[in-house]
Amino acid sequence: MPMNFRKPTLYSSVFALQGLSNAVIPVLPELAGNSGSSAISTLIFSGYFMGALLTLVPLGILADRIGNLKMLRFGMLLTAFTGSFIAFSDNLWILGISRFLEGVGCGAFFPAAFSIIAEWEDSQQSLGEFNFLLNAGLAAGVLFSGLLAGFGIKTAIISFTFLAFLFCILLISEAGEQLVPNRIGKKFTLPENRNPTRNQQDLPLLHEIRSCLEKTIESLLKTDLGKILGITILLYGATGLITANYADYSAGFLTKPELGLAISASYLAAMLSSLIAGRIAVNSKNIVKAGIVLASAGIFLSVKLPLLAFFLMGTGGGTAVVGLIMAVSRISSSGFAMGIFNTGIYAGLGLGPIFGSFFLEPFGYETVFLGSAFVLLATLFVELE
Repeated sequence: MPMNFRKPTLYSSVFALQGLSNAVIPVLPELAGNSGSSAISTLIFSGYFMGALLTLVPLGILADRIGNLKMLRFGMLLTAFTGSFIAFSDNLWILGISRFLEGVGCGAFFPAAFSIIAEWEDSQQSLGEFNFLLNAGLAAGVLFSGLLAGFGIKTAIISFTFLAFLFCILLISEAGEQLVPNRIGKKFTLPENRNPTRNQQDLPLLHEIRSCLEKTIESLLKTDLGKILGITILLYGATGLITANYADYSAGFLTKPELGLAISASYLAAMLSSLIAGRIAVNSKNIVKAGIVLASAGIFLSVKLPLLAFFLMGTGGGTAVVGLIMAVSRISSSGFAMGIFNTGIYAGLGLGPIFGSFFLEPFGYETVFLGSAFVLLATLFVELE
């Protein structure tokens, strides 16, 4: 199979996976049974990110052992099956567990996918294309969920679940077999700590995970990686808090299509700003600061101008993430360092909405939203080398 057919196989999978993950956002109150409890909506939203957060590193290490393609298929299959439970069940326990397991599917999919792309000859270009389709899936998920809500609250969820099953079959077919010329992944190897006389795969999996955790702590304490991780968590925690709760907050003044359009604008803005920030000759510290200011401005405007607010949050997030990745790469360009960075993203998206939900009832949405913007702005005082 020619190389140009590998890309649609992988790209279509990440588009469906991300679309399904975000299709729940505009309909969170309805999925929570219109209970009026922001905590239930938050848990349904954050369950996905907690599942990914807890499994990215261990499943990345496991992919090194059993092969990227097997882990890729597992992640896509788990995503499709959990999507069907979300689509056809109204039980809150099933919804919560399904979202968590959907996140586990994400944790299995992405380390394997990035390792596969890293082995391609045009890996740099392909990574850009892959991330573009990743954000396109996120945007499509919220947009179509809002637009199709009139036909049924779960119409978009059902549609993306169907796509997930379709592309899962594609991965299992001969098309999937051609993705990986070498079945051993590379993303989560730790070359700095590897004994040259002993292959990493001969080590027990738990020992590898423990070594990874020890190295993580050492890197966080001795380099700027800890500061970068903190900024990443606060950035994605603040924007995730707004996204998770905006369906409840805006119920009185936004329709579902309008909500889907507003949130999807953030992903479209992130796609564009990432491309622009990656091509301008500005040092990473200033790029990060510009992104933080833009994202904070978007949060401030979220109480009055939702479309502009989400556009600015997406622009700020897309800009800042380029600077943060550049800052990480100056410390280390290894998959290990990038793995820590990605864990920070999911930690923010998973924990930010949960932490913020404790303040919603006593203080209200607008106070918590504005407070998160001030917390994010405080990161401007963090100095990166």
